[in-house]
Amino acid sequence: MPSTVTIISISVVIAAVYLLTSFAFPAVEPLVYYHYCSPPKYFPGSSSKSNVSSLLNMFVNSASIYTYNNLTVNGNYGLHQCRGDLSSDECVSCVAQAVRLLQSHSVGETGCALQLEGCLVKHDNVMFFGVADNTAMVMSCGTPAGYNKYKSDELTNALVNKVVASSGTSYRVERSGKAQAVAQCTGDLSETDCQDCLIEAIQRLKLQPFCGTSSWGDVYLAKCYVGYSSHGVIGEGN
Repeated sequence: MPSTVTIISISVVIAAVYLLTSFAFPAVEPLVYYHYCSPPKYFPGSSSKSNVSSLLNMFVNSASIYTYNNLTVNGNYGLHQCRGDLSSDECVSCVAQAVRLLQSHSVGETGCALQLEGCLVKHDNVMFFGVADNTAMVMSCGTPAGYNKYKSDELTNALVNKVVASSGTSYRVERSGKAQAVAQCTGDLSETDCQDCLIEAIQRLKLQPFCGTSSWGDVYLAKCYVGYSSHGVIGEGN
């Protein structure tokens, strides 16, 4: 995918799809963090359309066994990954919702990435497994909390630095009282590429206005994310 992307922010959630999927899969609400599709498009009736459809449908079955998996169908590559703290049922629900959204709102694109609150689904006709990609997809943080109220600038910075410094590529959590920081890379990255991605993520987040003293923040790059909160719930709106 190209380095310049059009970002659809957290606030852009399609209401009709939300209503349909939230009743069918209530465990994880389909909160869209970003949805990006790149050209070129395949022609109607081409084999590419059926290959992408097959790949997406395989993700739902795969999610019942694996929180992360990558699959290939006739030159189409895809991966799914759930947030590390989700149960198996929640993972399946989230991936199923992501697949429905992609099938409903991605018309002919050969490459798409959809990040929901609890999972990522991505596919392309260009091999991307194991390829480092620090493209910024979405970054956000709350309004400044004020040092005297939360002391979040010291506490959350310490937790974020600690979670980024942890080893491995799996889901990471650091807590201190109600404050916590989380981080995760896609399962196809090496430990070195994962570490580089997380370092880049937090550096970009710190460049955002007011994030240093905000009570919460999130940054999603193409292959990793970091989130923090001074009062225990990671994610937009806290």
